[in-house]
Amino acid sequence: MSEPSDARTAACVSIAWLILINKPIYPLYVWALIGADAATRSLGTLALAPLYAAAPFLARRSTRGARIALPLIGLADTLYATKLMGAATGSEFFLVACGLLAIVGFPAREATIARTLVIVVYLAFLVLHGRYGAPLQTWTAEEAATLFTLNLCAAASLAAFIGLRFATVA
Repeated sequence: MSEPSDARTAACVSIAWLILINKPIYPLYVWALIGADAATRSLGTLALAPLYAAAPFLARRSTRGARIALPLIGLADTLYATKLMGAATGSEFFLVACGLLAIVGFPAREATIARTLVIVVYLAFLVLHGRYGAPLQTWTAEEAATLFTLNLCAAASLAAFIGLRFATVA
């Protein structure tokens, strides 16, 4: 597999791989924190995981396409996970990482793309926040609170990784 030709795309590809590799671990965290039944209910969060492999695939054909795809894949995954798990679980926190990728993934000469992606992520939040309806999975208040903390920590960790990974990108 060839490496992307620019540092921003390489950073996006590494983030896509990080997410793809870590997605199957999420139900294990849920199992450890809540139990086997909850872990089984959380398996649906893996449904869109294969989409993250699109970024490395696209990077070999279009570096810009890969950098555009990653925040959009994250957006779709976050919206799906929020509908599946429920807003009370804090799944929406991952929108911050999507917006961050939309910003750092593009140099100044591609500011229009970055701005457009940020607006798309923000509008999705504005339109859907509080309007997801009943989650596809049900949780007790205690389970939802545990998932909220897990998702908050995971989203903050992802945002920190994105910041650290892009800190050296010129």
